[in-house]
Amino acid sequence: MGANDGIISIAGVVFGVYGASMNTWTIFLAGLTATVAGTFSMATGEYVSVNSQLDSERSAKDEQRIALVNNFSQEAQFLIQHYQTDGISEENARLLAQQSMQKDALGETLHARYGINEDDFISPAEAAIASMMAFPLGAILPMVGMIFVPMTYRVVITLIFVIFALVLTGYFSAVYGNTPKKTMILRNVLMGLLTMSVTYLIGLLMAA
Repeated sequence: MGANDGIISIAGVVFGVYGASMNTWTIFLAGLTATVAGTFSMATGEYVSVNSQLDSERSAKDEQRIALVNNFSQEAQFLIQHYQTDGISEENARLLAQQSMQKDALGETLHARYGINEDDFISPAEAAIASMMAFPLGAILPMVGMIFVPMTYRVVITLIFVIFALVLTGYFSAVYGNTPKKTMILRNVLMGLLTMSVTYLIGLLMAA
C-alpha cells in the first residue's frame, strides 16, 4: 500500500504541476520534493501507528497474564466455549482446551480472546522501513514519465505508466487481502485517475 500511495500521490503532484507549468525542471523539483516528504510522512506515520497497535497488544497480553493468575479455570472454560463455536464437540473441546492450557495457556487464551499471536507482534521499525522503501518505488513511474518522455507523448505515456502500476498494486493487494481482484484493480485505477484529473484541473486553474 505504501507503493500505491507513492504512485497516486506523486502522479497527482506531477499532473497538477504540469497543468500549471509544462517546465520539466519545475515538475522534477515538485515531484522530488513530494517524494521525499511523502516517504518520511509514510515512514513516521507507520511507525507511530504500529507502535500504538503494539502498545495495545502488549496491554492485552498483560491483562491476559493477570486473568490466568486470578481465574485460570474461568479462562479454561472460555477456551472450551471458543473451541465449541468453531464446531468442535464439547468432549473434544474440553480435551483440546486441557492440552492447550498445559502447553501454552497465555498464548492460546490471548489468541482466543483478542486474535493476537505472541510470535506475530509487529515491529514498528520494520513497518517504517518497509513504507520508506515502498513509497519512492511507487513514485518512480510517474516521475519518469513526466520528466524523461518527450513533451508530445508525455501525458499519454505517463498515464499508461501510472495505470499499469496501479493495476499491479491493485492485483497484489487483492491477493494479499484475499479480496476480488477485478474490483480492487478497478477501484485502484479509478481513484488514481480521479486524483490526476482533479490535480491537473487545479493546475490549469492556477495557471489561468
